[in-house]
Amino acid sequence: MIVAIDIGGTFVKIGLVKEAKIICKTFFESISNIEFSQTMSLIENTIDDILLKSNTSKRELKGIGIGFPGIVDSINMKVLSTNKKYDDSISFNFTEWAKLKYNVPVFLENDARVALIGEWKYGAGKEYQNIVMITLGTGVGSAVLMDNRILLGKHFQAGNLGGHFTVKMNGAKCTCGNLGCVEAEASTWKLSQLLTSDSRYPKSNIKGSNLDFESLFKCAAQGDTLSKDIRDYCLEVWSAGIINHIHAFDPEIVIIGGGITKSANTIIPFVKNKIKKHAWTPWGEVKIIKSEIPNRSALLGAYHLVGNNKNKNE
Repeated sequence: MIVAIDIGGTFVKIGLVKEAKIICKTFFESISNIEFSQTMSLIENTIDDILLKSNTSKRELKGIGIGFPGIVDSINMKVLSTNKKYDDSISFNFTEWAKLKYNVPVFLENDARVALIGEWKYGAGKEYQNIVMITLGTGVGSAVLMDNRILLGKHFQAGNLGGHFTVKMNGAKCTCGNLGCVEAEASTWKLSQLLTSDSRYPKSNIKGSNLDFESLFKCAAQGDTLSKDIRDYCLEVWSAGIINHIHAFDPEIVIIGGGITKSANTIIPFVKNKIKKHAWTPWGEVKIIKSEIPNRSALLGAYHLVGNNKNKNE
């Protein structure tokens, strides 16, 4: 029995997993600007509640797997760097916490990598050895599988910074400090500014305090001109970022995940068309597919992380 945790920018998801089956799961809204120890206290309370509801004792747990939205040292189980989310997590001792609270090892990895592992082992990537995963959500995440190995790099950031590939020279300043990043041009945190800064916004159909991509795609489909233009701009940005990934990492497939996959019927054909026109792949076409298990990929990836490293930091 393994506890799997996906710490996201919008939600924290927690599941109890056994033999690659999620026994039970729950979530709560994340508050990424509070002290990280408070977030971990909420996680701890949620784990205890899940154990109680599933009639599971702490003694049955074999480990805890965590996906985290930042640069992660997955050997020493430490957060190395964050980007305006859970910034004080760098000083948090995950290994000590898991040992003290549950007497089990903990395995920490970047959240996009964990989602990729889930898709690779249990979802859309099961038949492939070279995969790029793009997660479109609060921000834009990425991870790379190359020759059946998750790409880490010397400083644990290889393949993880696809949301910070430059797609527009002298574009908007990103929270990372770069200019014209994929994330700075087309992400949930950028969307409100894209819409409200346009002179057409007061007359547009898209309104509300929570401007999200679900609303954007819906209003665009209904014929709202501003929504359609912003939607198409974001699609162009995402396509450019994916083409950069194809040129950099030579994948067989690109899996698109994250909350925005609800609009996959619009996103996938657009991206496929752009790649067909602009990607240099003389061997053939890269497959572009949506996540097969979008609500489970990160939790199952965290489960796999523990199962394949069970004696590493005990």
